[in-house]
Amino acid sequence: MTDATVNRRRRQFRAFVFAALLAVGAYAAGNVVLLVSATLIEFAGVEVFGRNDRLVLLGTLALQGVGFGGVALAYLATAESGRDLVWLDSPSLGDAAAVVVGYAVLGLAYLGISALFTVFDVPVASSDIVTTGLQTPELLLLLAPLSVLLVGPAEELLYRGVIQGRLRPVLGPWGAVVATSALFAPIHAFGLSGSALGVLAMLGTIFLLSLVLGALYEYTGNLLVPALVHGLYNASQFVLAYLRTTGNAPL
Repeated sequence: MTDATVNRRRRQFRAFVFAALLAVGAYAAGNVVLLVSATLIEFAGVEVFGRNDRLVLLGTLALQGVGFGGVALAYLATAESGRDLVWLDSPSLGDAAAVVVGYAVLGLAYLGISALFTVFDVPVASSDIVTTGLQTPELLLLLAPLSVLLVGPAEELLYRGVIQGRLRPVLGPWGAVVATSALFAPIHAFGLSGSALGVLAMLGTIFLLSLVLGALYEYTGNLLVPALVHGLYNASQFVLAYLRTTGNAPL
């Protein structure tokens, strides 16, 4: 192994470790904000810790808004190359088409993976957020627009914009897509309930869907595209869950 190869692998390893620390730090920051804000609201006389629906709503604002989005913006503002790291542009007709195609691919991929799990009798973990929403259907209707306006943009800014952007120079575009997806999927483990196999199956699903988002970003060069696809996909999941819960789901 040549010195150049060793040095390249060291750069790749350091870049991946930094990206992992950034992802974990953003998640930790969001949870700290959630704990502090929930405690303050409790002191103000409004119950939060005993209400899962309020915790989910507050957690979405704290984790995605402050944790993911806030940390990403802070990094972009302080990093030397922050201004050039994220690819963001006004949407074009091509971007609009990419959103439609990307959303369809994401939905079909999820249906295909789910069908395979059914055929091979693989259990799949459930989302704690959706479980809470099924008990309080109105929460699902609040989470749907938040997915488009906050969750999709914040998660894509951190993972596709900052992390994938940081990894691209040392791993290449497709290596960065895979590495970013490998960091994106595990962060969802804390919001899943089920057997170990079920959690792994869902994390594997998230990893594969994340590859689509990363590829969309590399193909279009515009963060708005994966942000919209991500937000619309999550929103549709919440709307469908609401319709099923209230008995209004289409046949």
